[in-house]
Amino acid sequence: MRPSRGVISLVCMFTTTLLLGGCDGEQEASSSSNGSRASDVTQVAHSHENGETCFVCDATKRDAGRLWCSEHARYEDRCWICQPQLEDADRAYCEEHFLYEDECHLCNPALLGDASATPSRDGAPSLFCHEHGVDEIECGICQPQLAGTLEAGESLLVRMPSARSAELAGLTLERPTRGAASATISLLGEVRYNGNRLAKLTPLAPGVITDIRVDVGDQVEEGQILAVINSVAVAQAKSAYLSKIAEVEARTTVFEREQKLVNENIAARRDFQDAQAALKLAELEVRRTHQQLINLGFTESEVADIAAEQSSSSDLYVRAPFAGSVVERTAVLGEAADSEGSLFEIADLSTMWIELAVPEEQAFQIERGGEIIASVRALPELEIPGQITWISPRIDERTRMVRARATVQNDRGILRHGMFTEVSAMIGGTSNSLLVPGEAVHEIDGSPFVFVRQEPDLFAVRRVDVGPRTVSGTIAILAGLTETESVVTGGSFTMKTEFLKSRLGAGCVDD
Repeated sequence: MRPSRGVISLVCMFTTTLLLGGCDGEQEASSSSNGSRASDVTQVAHSHENGETCFVCDATKRDAGRLWCSEHARYEDRCWICQPQLEDADRAYCEEHFLYEDECHLCNPALLGDASATPSRDGAPSLFCHEHGVDEIECGICQPQLAGTLEAGESLLVRMPSARSAELAGLTLERPTRGAASATISLLGEVRYNGNRLAKLTPLAPGVITDIRVDVGDQVEEGQILAVINSVAVAQAKSAYLSKIAEVEARTTVFEREQKLVNENIAARRDFQDAQAALKLAELEVRRTHQQLINLGFTESEVADIAAEQSSSSDLYVRAPFAGSVVERTAVLGEAADSEGSLFEIADLSTMWIELAVPEEQAFQIERGGEIIASVRALPELEIPGQITWISPRIDERTRMVRARATVQNDRGILRHGMFTEVSAMIGGTSNSLLVPGEAVHEIDGSPFVFVRQEPDLFAVRRVDVGPRTVSGTIAILAGLTETESVVTGGSFTMKTEFLKSRLGAGCVDD
């Protein structure tokens, strides 16, 4: 017969009093009215001389590996409240220490020398957790403290309230895969603009800024006009180009006339040759002045328009050399500008550099082309893959560090120039490792665990040994898991919460 809720509440309150009072309480005894020890939840306080303690009040004196019912302050296999099926009614029971009289060494110290008086863990009857439907020794909700004692491949079991609750938790399952996994070393780095995609724009001729068309933060396309400068040098270059075009036209007319006269034997061949040489020289001058305009930033179509429109305006355009973002602007309307000062700084933020500081003793472990995974403190869950593109041949004499550089993708624009990063650099590994998604692995009591489904509502909290994390975010499992088992990936934090909630007082509860 199970004890009533009121009786159990009384027991729990009295147990708390006993635990708080330790071995210094006054001795007292009581019993239930029905006479059954299964319902007799009375605890008799006890005391020791000279400040001694016993296993009831000192956890260090309890049998190693023997489950302890913290709710009722006794060994689990001697708790008739949780395990009424184990009670031997014909065997005398010590109500003070919750052991059979023939094994209570506190009442009969002579039993201390008899190893057979206290049953071993292996020889004890199998305890069953009726609340969660698993063996007590495997119940992760009732015995979460056992997690720290597990070896790789060993498990505790966690049963969800129902299969429906497991479904509502949004749990997703995946089987491990095989792939390459590398060992890593941890480095510190700083995010910088990609120097190969960074431009500081200066005017190609001195002048006065008359128009500014972009500002800091604007996205620009290749060839887009950023500013207009009024430059005397541009007007002179255009005039020279138009002048040389006109000269070619005149030289062409003379050449054609001399050629006709020579063909009719009217003019001397020397005059024809002089006209031909003058035309070629004029054409060379056109090409030279044409190139001057190109060097000033004009496109071929714009140069053609200059010739067609006979325009000699002084407008000089500052253009974006590639698509990117305006990260700095110093241009001011009406200000004189020359090639000594930068007007705009354009950066292509789709890729960034991470400048690494590698300790001298680790420098030989990294290599050009090696893969890295970067993370920033502000977003620790974000993993950014990249590749080492440069390693300095020198060691800094002051810091004894070797500089290195990695290039990473920044498609989402999360990385910022000047950010500090933590970097895992790959330094070798295996080509056929068992891999699981990174979100499937959780740390409990300082050890890695995964959640393996056993039944629709039953999951194993499996202790595993892990290797390095790959660039794709997977983690190598070295021991404790097989390819045929399914681990919880999505919603795995819910499983961890379910397992750990007993430590907050939501463990085994009797009705």
